[in-house]
Amino acid sequence: MNTLAFKVSPSSRDLLSLIKPGIVLANLVSVTGGFGLAARGQVVWSLLDATLWGAALILSAGCVFNNLVDRDIDSFMQRTRQRPLAQGRITSPQALTWGTLLLGSGAWVLGCHTNLLTLAVSLTGIFVYVGLYSLYFKRRSWLGVWVGSIAGAIPPLMGYTAVTHHLGPGAWCLFLIFCLWQIPHAHAIALLHLEDYRRAGLHLLPLTHGEKVVRQRMPYYISAFLLASLLPFFYDLTGLSYLLVVLTAGGGWLCFTWKTRHHPHLKSWARGHFLFSILTIMILNFMLVLDPTLLFRGS
Repeated sequence: MNTLAFKVSPSSRDLLSLIKPGIVLANLVSVTGGFGLAARGQVVWSLLDATLWGAALILSAGCVFNNLVDRDIDSFMQRTRQRPLAQGRITSPQALTWGTLLLGSGAWVLGCHTNLLTLAVSLTGIFVYVGLYSLYFKRRSWLGVWVGSIAGAIPPLMGYTAVTHHLGPGAWCLFLIFCLWQIPHAHAIALLHLEDYRRAGLHLLPLTHGEKVVRQRMPYYISAFLLASLLPFFYDLTGLSYLLVVLTAGGGWLCFTWKTRHHPHLKSWARGHFLFSILTIMILNFMLVLDPTLLFRGS
């Protein structure tokens, strides 16, 4: 009996893999971007520390719950079939306990050390990501990517509301920017792993409408993101350096999709979009922190 219990006890490595550390770290960059935009150069480091810790725990919980929901389809996909839930190295009750512990810890940190609005925003993100996206839309509709984009726009809002205690124009600018960024980014990932998603029976745009439709729509998605990314400047939340840098980065991405719209190799084209999306959003987050700091310290 003891030997059997030992064998099914989850390893620390498997528990760590459930939280998808790379995704959590990438989202923490966005939390920092939202925090930097709101702080305007007046950073309270203890508040930033608490916000990042709380956000990391909440985001980790979301990833665990997503792994739990996706354990059946993960077994069909080459890149996910080795995940601990798909392989049975971690049981569903163990994953549920782990995710609940992370969620409770994150809620306590945000509720006690930031504010209730930030906690409410983070829990809304969990509901959308796990309840709406993972459990329903991801499996049933190509519109799932739009629902998922709402969850993807929550991290910068957490950083912003931790400072401001309210959802002002800056928060809604961030929400629109990160929602629209998610769409071309997610479609690039879908094209890179198209056969995996087809085996899993997911209803993604390139599978329901065809790859050609994605190619045709990509310039429009990126243009919408680029226009949205200029809003912080027009609301006087950032300065000229933000405008110029973001225009250059987003414009480069848009030029890439236009010049390569007839590229014969789909995966190579999709990989280029994926890399451009990562580079562009990292630059944007960097400028959300740096530009308001310089602008409002100099005023």
